[in-house]
Amino acid sequence: MSFHTPAGRSSLILLLSFCGAIGFNLSAAAEPSLDQRLQTLEQRLDRLQKENDSLRRELGIDGKAGLVDVKPAGKEPVLTVNGLVQVQGDFGDKGDSRGNANDRIRLRRVRLGAAGRFLEEFDFKVEGEYVGASTTLTDAFINWNHFTWANVKAGQFKSPYSYEFLAADPKLYTIERTLGSDRLTLNRQVGVQLAGDFFEKQLSYATGVFNGNGLNTTTNDNGKFLYMGRLAGVPWQGKLFGQPAKWSVGADGFTSKDTALTMASDFGLTSNTFSGQRKGLGLDSQFSLGGFELWTEYLRVTFKPTDLKPAGTFYADAWYVQGTYFVLPKMLQAALKYDEFDPSDKKVGDAVGTYTFGLNYFLKGDDIKLQCNYLISDMPAPTPTQRQLQLRTQIIF
Repeated sequence: MSFHTPAGRSSLILLLSFCGAIGFNLSAAAEPSLDQRLQTLEQRLDRLQKENDSLRRELGIDGKAGLVDVKPAGKEPVLTVNGLVQVQGDFGDKGDSRGNANDRIRLRRVRLGAAGRFLEEFDFKVEGEYVGASTTLTDAFINWNHFTWANVKAGQFKSPYSYEFLAADPKLYTIERTLGSDRLTLNRQVGVQLAGDFFEKQLSYATGVFNGNGLNTTTNDNGKFLYMGRLAGVPWQGKLFGQPAKWSVGADGFTSKDTALTMASDFGLTSNTFSGQRKGLGLDSQFSLGGFELWTEYLRVTFKPTDLKPAGTFYADAWYVQGTYFVLPKMLQAALKYDEFDPSDKKVGDAVGTYTFGLNYFLKGDDIKLQCNYLISDMPAPTPTQRQLQLRTQIIF
């Protein structure tokens, strides 16, 4: 067909008009109408509103008060708040010298603290314990961490003597530490410590100088210091029977000269105070194989009293063996422990031996944990054998 004739030009016009109409219809189909756009926008706003309401509920905002923004007062890039709550029940006999004659339910530990670090390679921690009518400061220290092999810590913190004592309270496999650990270790002290590790943490050390007067005491009884040190290492680590295995060992010691230092009644000292020189030695070992762990430790402290009461030099020692096994991996753990404490080698029949049978149920690791211990303690005569049931629940946050 020729488009130069009148009929041809008419056909061309009709063809172009038809193509334009098709293009307009396709364009109209590709772009939504104004009503459709408004409907889509309303749906999106409704979805955003629901998400916002859900987020506000999770953050605890009820719409009546704004969100409180807590910021560090200083310029530290990391600041964390931590806490611990332990509720415990003690039933049956009194148990060893730390026990209570009556059945009771008590707050064993309630702690709240804060920790943080600065980019200038300093970290810090402040923590208090709130049980009863008073508040006790547990940790308050500043640590310079520039070198992993030489951290310098100053303030109040756990003194590096005894593996069981150094283990964190809420992460122990038995509800309470052994009696010997409580009586022969030196608690938290105010002082300065140098510590670090080598060879990818296969070897570690800690050594320090402390006042020697114990927890929350800023004075020094006689102007002399407590010197203490610990060395620990991993002689072997690998696989055994197809399971990951590890063997660790440690040794620690201290020396101190004291004047009228308050002591527990177990030692039979006059007025329960000690003046003279103390020297301590400790050896410990830990072995793990899959879900099985075995701990053992020996402590000995030699006392040289200046008033010769009790007569001459005497020593006290303590030891324990503890085995644990996960009956259900990471959930249910069984524990068996025997410990013995002899407060004086000069006296016969004053040792205390205790069997502990335990179960630990981990709801969320150590953060939410239930514990049950049954203890049988052989006491010095004429006190009969003591049987005690301990129950504990704890939350770490």
